[in-house]
Amino acid sequence: MKTTSTFTPLVILILAAIVATTSTSAAIVPKHGPSASGAGLFRFRDSQSERTEIWSFSFEAVANKNGRTRGQAQFDNLTAQTQVVVRINCLRIVEGLFPPRAVISGTVLHSDDPDLPKLQDVLFAASDGPLLPSFTSDTITPLFPLFPFDGPVNCQDVEPLTILAVEDGDIQISV
Repeated sequence: MKTTSTFTPLVILILAAIVATTSTSAAIVPKHGPSASGAGLFRFRDSQSERTEIWSFSFEAVANKNGRTRGQAQFDNLTAQTQVVVRINCLRIVEGLFPPRAVISGTVLHSDDPDLPKLQDVLFAASDGPLLPSFTSDTITPLFPLFPFDGPVNCQDVEPLTILAVEDGDIQISV
């Protein structure tokens, strides 16, 4: 009987000492690199159809400390009723004179847009804040197909030029 009453507090004391001296923060919390996320609407004048299209978008891209990026984006053309889902594999944050902007690329996972078929590599960019004096909000570009003429191309190699104001949304960029 005396062994049981001594054994239980001893086990509790040993377990408490192990828990108190074990550091779990480094094992559980990975160190991240830059990230970008956002959602909202934008209007884009399609030169082929000569109409203004309304698009909704959402994306999240996170790079680890080694620069490897993971994430997903979804672009819905509300005018044409099409959807494009992208697996993000590249994120580049550009800092400087203007607010930070993210250049992002990836591969189309799902699409019912004939101009952006499944497995097409695509590129887009977004800024957290007005990029030019004419814009008073965050900005985004539509999806652009990437064509590797001299080998693989990703967000480290090119940057889209079309810049559109984000409506009813927000973009966050973290360095």
